[in-house]
Order: sequence, then structure tokens, then C-alpha cells
Amino acid sequence: MDHEYEEKPDLEMVAKTSGANNVKLNGKSALDDLVQNVTLHIRNPIALSGIVMPFVILYLGAFYAWIFIYGVDVHYEAGLITVAVIAFVQIFALLCCYWSVHVLTFLNCRNVKTPGVGVLAKVIPTANNGSSQLVQINSIRLANGNKQLYFVFQKTKYVWDEERKSFRGIDFPVHETLRHYTRSRGHETESAVKLTEQLYGLNEMKMVVPEFYELFIERATAPFFVFQIFSVALWCLDEYWYYSLFTLFMMIIFECTLVGQQLHNMSEIRKMGNKPHVLNALRQNKWRQINSDQLVPGDIVSITRSQNDNLVPCDIVLLRGNCIVDESMLTGEFKTGNIIKGYVNVTIKI
Repeated sequence: MDHEYEEKPDLEMVAKTSGANNVKLNGKSALDDLVQNVTLHIRNPIALSGIVMPFVILYLGAFYAWIFIYGVDVHYEAGLITVAVIAFVQIFALLCCYWSVHVLTFLNCRNVKTPGVGVLAKVIPTANNGSSQLVQINSIRLANGNKQLYFVFQKTKYVWDEERKSFRGIDFPVHETLRHYTRSRGHETESAVKLTEQLYGLNEMKMVVPEFYELFIERATAPFFVFQIFSVALWCLDEYWYYSLFTLFMMIIFECTLVGQQLHNMSEIRKMGNKPHVLNALRQNKWRQINSDQLVPGDIVSITRSQNDNLVPCDIVLLRGNCIVDESMLTGEFKTGNIIKGYVNVTIKI
């Protein structure tokens, strides 16, 4: 039987290798299927940033020309228009920094080659995988004494590889033969559990519901809303200013209503998440009861039938016994079947 397990192909490894080859063919610099490229940056001092220093020079030049060369009384309206245009360009530059990570790093950051404390990573995803983000690089001292630099992008952790001088995804222990897993005794020391938690994190997926003001700022800085504010400001220069202020008030009330509805929907979705279950895990050569959100890669668990027939989404190798598997999350239709030893990446009914 051991010989049979050893000769089985590792389908997970085959799939991962195939995906890696596709990434290499389609994009030479892609880290994986999610991230295309990562560049390192550090923020410039505020006084030297591209949204402060150039405009300070423009303001000083405009006021000097207005006051000492052309005269305030003679060119009063022209001076006001010049200052207003400079202010408009500065506000537009600020909004562009908020809308685009590329503009933000171009105006307010400088490039660095090595990560560290205070360094930011501009992560550019592959096609159809979201937008670019500027994330903070974190540092942690592992239980084995090594220092690890990492960042998290779209709930995925990337660590700094000192040999390759680049970031890479975490290598999960899924490339061994079935014989290796059947002989495993789980995590036999407390330090091994702690090290695994630091490397991979816990078995949880947190959905953080933002604050009201955070969502409102996000909607209030959208390009279309900014255009509406600009239109209202122009109308306020005319005699219909009271109509413009009423329009602005209605716009704010409407956006507040949408934000409240969005917060309600996000709270309902978070309630639909899977609740942690208590199960038995083999740790330090003893069976211990822990919550499922405390599991880490490499744990050996015992799944027994529960009174309420709970559904347990899992990504495990079944080492002993059998179970009933609900494949509806894979095929879209309800279908059950017995699994007797093998790789399981579905929902198990217990």
C-alpha cells in the first residue's frame, strides 16, 4: 500500500507547475497568477512632495507678479483667476493621487531597491485581477529566530526572498506524496505550531466592515461626484446660488443613503460566513479540542459526525476512514459520494 501511495502523481503540483508556465509565457516578470509586478517606494517628506513644492513656487510667483509687477488694483480679477487656476490644478493633482497609485508614487514617492521598515510596495496585478495597490511592508521575527519581510495583497501573503531579491508567494506543504502525509504526526512541539502560525496565518477569513465615513469619502471622491461638486461651485458664482446649495444638499443625502445601504449589505454578508467548529486536532502527540479557525497547515484533525450535520468546507487529505462529500460547490448541483482516502477539496458533511 505504501508503494501505491508513493507512485501516485501529485495533481496539485502538476496544476501549479502548469499555471506557473502560463504566467511565464504570458508575462515574463509575473510573480504568480495574481501579481504581475512589485516595485518598492518610500514616501518623500511632505514639503518635498509633488503636490506641495511645485505649487508653493507657483503661488509665490503668482502673488509676486500680481502684487509687485502688474498691481492688485489694476489686474484684480486676473490675479484672482490665476490663483484659482493654480488651486484647481493642485486639487486635481490631489484627486489623481487618490484615484491612481501610479500618480501617487510618481509625485510623492521615490524608488528603493530593498524592503524595510517604512517602505511601501506598489503591487500591480495581472489582467482581470483587480487594480494596483500601495501596501505597507511588515516585518516579523519568526519563532526560529529568522526575520521575515512580507506584505498582504488581496488576502494573499507574499514574503521577501533574500536569494532572489524579490517577493514570492508562500509555499504551502502540498507537494509531498500521500505516503508522506500518512506517516505524519502533525505538529509535535509548541514552537512548530507557533512557527507555522507566523508563516501561514490562522484558518480564518475576516470580512472587515469599514466605517461610515470611510465609505462616504470613497464615494465623495469618485470622479462623477467631483464633477458634480465642480458644477455646483460654478453655479454658486451666479445668482442661483440657493438652487445650487439645495442641489448639493440633496446629493449628500443621496450618497449617505447609498453608504448606509452598502454597510447593511456588507453586515448581512459577514453574518453568512461559516462559524468556527470545535474539532479534535493531533498536536504534541495528543488529541486536543480546538476551534477550526485555529488550524494551521500540517495539522491532523479528526472529523466525526455531529448532531446537526454541520457542513465543513475543507482542503485536506483524507488519511483514514470515509466520509460523505457534497460536491455542489464544485459542480453547481447537489451530489454526494463516498470518499475513501485521497485528496479532498470540497465540503464534507459531518
